[in-house]
Amino acid sequence: MSNIVLEDKFFDIKQIDPEGKKFDKVSRLYCESEDEIELVIDINTDIYPVDIGERLVVALATSLDPNKTSSSSNTTSTTTKKTKEKDYYDPYLGTEEKSSLLDKYDYVMYGRVYKYQPKDNFEKIAIYVSFGGLLMRLTGEARDIQHIEPDTHVYLLIRKS
Repeated sequence: MSNIVLEDKFFDIKQIDPEGKKFDKVSRLYCESEDEIELVIDINTDIYPVDIGERLVVALATSLDPNKTSSSSNTTSTTTKKTKEKDYYDPYLGTEEKSSLLDKYDYVMYGRVYKYQPKDNFEKIAIYVSFGGLLMRLTGEARDIQHIEPDTHVYLLIRKS
């Protein structure tokens, strides 16, 4: 299984801070994709300014190494517990010697899926991720985003299209 949890999805920015701006350098974006996935996300607009109507390319990954594959979720040990591959620091990742997913995106955050909420009789799912206080809610059809598991650490990768 690939380390890409959500392949490049195109989101159009529909609103920015509709409830009013709460912080000087952070804005809450309300975005929607063509396949009706809703994205509500806090980003630091001081370092990554955006405007209503812009199109963002968004991806989620469990590792920044484009060649790394995550262990299968069906893999179990003799004690029937899930095993997770431990990420490690690679000083060569992102250099000329070894490419990184960072090379393809402009804005990256690292966070944890902290809430997984079924909606509409399990037809839709809302996934909540915290990036050190900056929050994200991804809502869509269960078939599109059900493979994002609770308590998973993910990288959010964004670039303008």
